[in-house]
Amino acid sequence: MTPNLSLQLYLFLLHLTALATALSPREPAATPQTSPTPQSWEIIKSGRYNILGCSDRDSYTLKYLLSSLHTFIQPAIDDADRAITNPSPAFTTFFHSPLIAANQVSKLLTDISTGRSAYPPSSAYMRGEEEDGFGTNPLKSGNPTFVCISEPGKNFGSGGDDPNLDGYDLCKGNPALVMDHFRGTQYVNVCPQFFTIGIPPLPPKGHCLGVNRILNRFRGSGALLSHFQVWVLLEEIAGYYMGATKGEGIKDFGYYEGRGEGASHVNECVRLAATKALRNEMSFVYYVASIHGQCTSFPDLSELKKRFRLSSSGPTLPESITAN
Repeated sequence: MTPNLSLQLYLFLLHLTALATALSPREPAATPQTSPTPQSWEIIKSGRYNILGCSDRDSYTLKYLLSSLHTFIQPAIDDADRAITNPSPAFTTFFHSPLIAANQVSKLLTDISTGRSAYPPSSAYMRGEEEDGFGTNPLKSGNPTFVCISEPGKNFGSGGDDPNLDGYDLCKGNPALVMDHFRGTQYVNVCPQFFTIGIPPLPPKGHCLGVNRILNRFRGSGALLSHFQVWVLLEEIAGYYMGATKGEGIKDFGYYEGRGEGASHVNECVRLAATKALRNEMSFVYYVASIHGQCTSFPDLSELKKRFRLSSSGPTLPESITAN
């Protein structure tokens, strides 16, 4: 064999070897596995409020809603401050007695407006921090803190309603649940569906409930007024402050003790006595929403109050204006 043929055969065999190597199946390259780090939990600030574990888009949405809430709530604070001398129809509808409720309503709404801290900072990012390596909580205060629950293990609020319940399971198991404040803690868990199920962010101008004058009560359940993202935030932040009461929270800021009345239907809220309304988050939602909408149509409670005399711990209004 001539040298030229030998060289050509060698190059041909080398080419075949390279081609076979290129076509042979390969093991996929290993993907580096990294544990979550505290840097994954960048603290986004909106005034005094904290936002944790959210995407850029979702953080922006929460900041926009908190800014809007701050603006929307100011007229209600002014209305509550005037209530002792000149109560509005909205105030007397949802809180009845200015002497009992005016200062408390103004105080709670002012705290919501500023995001004032009602708790010391929690000691850890989440339950299970030792296994997951998240380290201690860098939050320097107990201000209201929104946490996006996008995956298992982000169970903020350990020691709250159920320390053994994972927030992710709670969100997935309740498709209608969009936010959940863990009472007694600074955390408000934000479920993924808050951003996806189509709740409008802000109410339109002049948005109010109608009144059935024959039955002397609001039409419907109240959802047409309250079903906006900004009012969902208001409800949960109100729960944050209502949880900071003697016996449940760390500090007693003068809010009425108790776990809340749990009334959500607007006509149920109207029937609550003054001190019960002060423990009911949705009473504040309907009140602020009514002031924001500059609503002027409310059930006529004047004659009913004369007959049944609502007191600080007295009876609810009669069934003539109960829920549907």
